[in-house]
Amino acid sequence: MLLRISRNMALVIKLSSYSGKIFELVLLSALLIPGAWGDDGAILSGEYKDRAVDVDGDGLYDLLIVEAGVEVTYPGEYSLMGFLYTLGDVEVVWSIDHRRFEVGNQTMILEFDGKTIETSGMDGPYRLKKVVLSSGSSPAGQQICDHLPEAYQTGAYNSSEFADPTRSEKTISGTGYGELLLTFTVEDAAPVYSGRYSYDIVNITIPPISTPIEVAGSKTGYAYTLPGIFMPDKPNNFTVTAEGVKNLNIGLKKPQGERIRTWVSTQVEASEEGMATEETDLISPGSYHVKIFGDALDDVTMVNLTMTMEKKLIIEGEFSLGIDTTGFPSGNYSINAKAVNGSFSLDEIEIGGLSIE
Repeated sequence: MLLRISRNMALVIKLSSYSGKIFELVLLSALLIPGAWGDDGAILSGEYKDRAVDVDGDGLYDLLIVEAGVEVTYPGEYSLMGFLYTLGDVEVVWSIDHRRFEVGNQTMILEFDGKTIETSGMDGPYRLKKVVLSSGSSPAGQQICDHLPEAYQTGAYNSSEFADPTRSEKTISGTGYGELLLTFTVEDAAPVYSGRYSYDIVNITIPPISTPIEVAGSKTGYAYTLPGIFMPDKPNNFTVTAEGVKNLNIGLKKPQGERIRTWVSTQVEASEEGMATEETDLISPGSYHVKIFGDALDDVTMVNLTMTMEKKLIIEGEFSLGIDTTGFPSGNYSINAKAVNGSFSLDEIEIGGLSIE
């Protein structure tokens, strides 16, 4: 049975202690706790349907899509987040959608990454859980409009029917002294289906370093210490550019202990040339699921994506740096190494499988 707490009710749960004393836990709605759910703007209508999509025509599913109906009573930006679980209550994959809506009945689309489903090895049907509908965006502030602990069950799917991900690691090694600005660039193209594009980078490490590091946090950010290398907290830029689009959205999910943190950008409208760019330097170190999505231009079949991460290295002598490319496509990488203020003297450098500029 699905339990839904509406905005105008209180739920009383009675708990018995070992001594037999009864405690009452009262869960109140936003009507009784002002601001807890935000202003009325939209609710989930309860209408759902799912389908699997083979975007590139290779015979394997790239996405498992769940459509959710939304009743919008106030125009603005809205986000929908949800997780797929197995029938045995094991988490499989996360997704998020972000759109601008006018008043009326609307549809939001959760595009679950097929590579993550294949990696899990867990077959469906899947349960759509922890569904949160919110207004606004992370930079501007978000308020919860509606929430369901469990909302829907998909059809039966076999995890082997979904695309197999590529995982790899690259290594930079050499000797030198001084400061080096390292820009890691990935270029790829996302197929367009039904006027939309969607691209997932799962378990990407920020910064993308696989070498064991010590992280020191402060009020100004984070710094990293590796053998022969020190990375200051800034710059810490992560930039995404999409070409051939109407808009760009970026969603992030980061496990943090027993909790999960999520973040979604304000929707970036593209220029007249169909280019949109979003940049942030506020990403803390850790492992992320990054979802890049939006609406493509009407005559576009592939959206070109460029993702860059920038870090400064202070190198003293010999060094070896492992670059973790998990989640990215293979073969579309480059590294730009630039001396900062002309202070870097490089004796030798080797980059396994990467081009250097």
